[in-house]
Amino acid sequence: MQPDPEDRYTDAEQRSSSGGLPTTVIAVGVLVIVGIIGWVVFSGDPEPPPPAPEPPPVVAPEPEPQPELPPAPDIPEPEPVVAAEPNEPPAPVIPPPTLETSDEELRERLADVSDSSLLESALVTDNLIERGTALVDSFSSGVMMPKLLPLPAPKGPFAVTETDGVVTIDPASYERYNDHATTVEELDTDTLVESFHRFRPLLEKTYASLGYESEDFDNALIRALDRVLDTPEIDAPIPVVKHEAIYRFADPDLEQRPGVQKQLLRMGPENIARIKRQASALREALLTDPG
Repeated sequence: MQPDPEDRYTDAEQRSSSGGLPTTVIAVGVLVIVGIIGWVVFSGDPEPPPPAPEPPPVVAPEPEPQPELPPAPDIPEPEPVVAAEPNEPPAPVIPPPTLETSDEELRERLADVSDSSLLESALVTDNLIERGTALVDSFSSGVMMPKLLPLPAPKGPFAVTETDGVVTIDPASYERYNDHATTVEELDTDTLVESFHRFRPLLEKTYASLGYESEDFDNALIRALDRVLDTPEIDAPIPVVKHEAIYRFADPDLEQRPGVQKQLLRMGPENIARIKRQASALREALLTDPG
């Protein structure tokens, strides 16, 4: 959380990256589903850098076990298409998308999902499937990846206010994210889910290239949405403390939350509620048996 959106963000997983509008949420099949919420979420004030690492000991310690990711249900797949009756003409065969053709098709599909200029800016980027898959991977772990989908930063600086010696986030800072929340809120859920199933084989293949089991991609997607849904909605002013040139949450519980949730908290309770409603609708629609 920074007083100046031009300050740099560094995550514990990524020691340095550019500031500005780090990435934000829902990617088609990811790029829309979590990509857009991702694009929106990451388009905020850069995350403060972690404390400087301790000098390494002479004897290397045993590696710490990685925390287990929360469980997530499987997304059901559509039933196979039933063959046409002998006297009926066969249904037209639509070739599956490839990485070479996916960007153009994704842009065409998403053009009907929202007329938001924010979404339009995100779709200018190439390699949308690869970026969206990596975004879901990072989101599912709660990690911020600012360079995945760089977008224009929200207008106006991050601001705080002080009352009786307590420094809190200025509510005016939340208003900078109204357009971002509106972009997420207006997305057409049916189109997003249809797009996910259309691109699912390609997304799973791309996910496997990151070193995972391809069939685990749908679990990562649901887990990413669960990260959003687990973000608290705090109506009271949120205290912050200044550490050198940055602000951090004064509440240790908030400061220790995943970077994704801390970025959402900077958007304010009303915008969080709007984004969570869309995330909940998407989650429910994805887990509904398509029949």
